Amino acid sequence: MDTAARELLTRDGDIEHLLGLIVAGALSTVPHVGRAGVSLVERRGTVTSYAPSDAVVAELDGLQDSLGEGPCRDSIFDEERVLVEDMAATGEQRWPRFAPAALERGVAAMCSFQLFAQEGSAGALNLYADTAHAFDESSLNIASLFASHAAIALHGTQRAAGLDIALRSRDVIGQAKGILIERFTLSEEQAFAMLSRSSQQTNLKLHAVAEWLVGEATRGRGGPPTP
Repeated sequence: MDTAARELLTRDGDIEHLLGLIVAGALSTVPHVGRAGVSLVERRGTVTSYAPSDAVVAELDGLQDSLGEGPCRDSIFDEERVLVEDMAATGEQRWPRFAPAALERGVAAMCSFQLFAQEGSAGALNLYADTAHAFDESSLNIASLFASHAAIALHGTQRAAGLDIALRSRDVIGQAKGILIERFTLSEEQAFAMLSRSSQQTNLKLHAVAEWLVGEATRGRGGPPTP
């Protein structure tokens, strides 16, 4: 457990790579887990499967999305943890369409942990077992601790990705302002105002206008924006 958690918290990289590490770590760390995956909800409300350990996990994520029910959806939207000790005994009462599909695919028990929930997106770690009551107190404690480490690592990676995008956006806007200052003998404030007007007129985001201008200047072309 310590090794898997340490690898999560010290690993640099993109989010998809980290999700793969989370799934691999859960499989090797949590007792009785035979399958695992991470589900993310995007802005349009679609539940998408990331780093599924096998095709069954991807299928079950897709079913939960299309059916609008299942442990993963409940953990993402309503509860921090959803435990299904016996899919046949209790699952069909709560999820009458999802539970039979899970049983057909050999899933007898399941546990979903909410990893994060913020405006516009959310995610959950889903653990699957092929025998009922597989998640005893010990395995649940380990799974809960691992999910906490995974949530911290994922939050850090998301913040780093957002910061990287923000820095790159700010850098290209600065380059675009420099081009306008040199081309039209403007002040920094006037150059920024010109970029803002072009953004409004073209219905493009400010950094997109800046990227276009920098690209055109690099290729040696002239063109808008104009003062």
